[in-house]
Amino acid sequence: MNVAVGLFIGFTFWKSPSTLQGIQNKLFSIFVILVLSFTGAQLLQDPFIISRSIYEIRERPSKMYSWSAWVTAQILVELPWNMSSGAVLFFCWYWTVGFPSGRAVYTFFMLAVLIPAYYTTVGQAIAAMAPTIEIAGLLFTSLFSFVLIFNGVIQPYRSLGWWKWMYHLSPYTYVVEALMGNGLGGQQITCSDVEYATINPPDGMTCSQYMDPYMSRAGGYLTNPDSTSACQFCSYRNTDQFLDLSFNIKYSNRWRDVGIFIAFIAFNTAMTYLFTYWFRMKRWDESRLFTWWKKSTPKPQRST
Repeated sequence: MNVAVGLFIGFTFWKSPSTLQGIQNKLFSIFVILVLSFTGAQLLQDPFIISRSIYEIRERPSKMYSWSAWVTAQILVELPWNMSSGAVLFFCWYWTVGFPSGRAVYTFFMLAVLIPAYYTTVGQAIAAMAPTIEIAGLLFTSLFSFVLIFNGVIQPYRSLGWWKWMYHLSPYTYVVEALMGNGLGGQQITCSDVEYATINPPDGMTCSQYMDPYMSRAGGYLTNPDSTSACQFCSYRNTDQFLDLSFNIKYSNRWRDVGIFIAFIAFNTAMTYLFTYWFRMKRWDESRLFTWWKKSTPKPQRST
């Protein structure tokens, strides 16, 4: 699956140039790669719940080992396989899309290590609180859809309106910013022919004299600054400006994003242990709960 999807996405966006459309293509290729984690997380929920059933029927009654040892084994056994598949995906996708080789090490770290660690732990955390495989799939589909929708790719940050709070809660917001900021930050943009805006300056002014006050505030560049007609204007000069204004992606946040994403992974891991204990291992005394409810319910007064 990782080889096929990596090659398919890579050759779909084959060698995207450093134009406005090319930058957006590279951004969307990262989003499609993240969608693949949706399938990876659901695939590991089935063996998690099946193994849990075996543990509850056999190992737990015999007290062969603790439930925490079982959860730890379930998490650790998935990580090497998922990280290896992430590495394969990286080699099939990264250079075919046209990302720079000099920053490949950082991107490899994000894609092959942290992303598999995230979807492994979030998939198992949701499975830990689900009684069956079918319910785990329903819960995961509902919750994970918010992670994919509100990361600023399908709908840019400036267009989210009231939903901007979900943008900051989505862990993939920080993955996209880290990968795009590091992979494309600090590069020059060369607009294609259809991306240039043609502007005619007032009589007696060159393109540079007319457009310089605007470009000093909003950015961009001219291909013919000394011309007095048909100014060819590109609205962005470099990728930092384009990513910041259009998608709220900043190159300076790349290491901050790594730390936040690691915090999400740690949270998912903790929730896997907590939900397993809370929903499956802890024995709730229903009789005591019912007794407490009866005591807390006021008795009706007898009429005289």
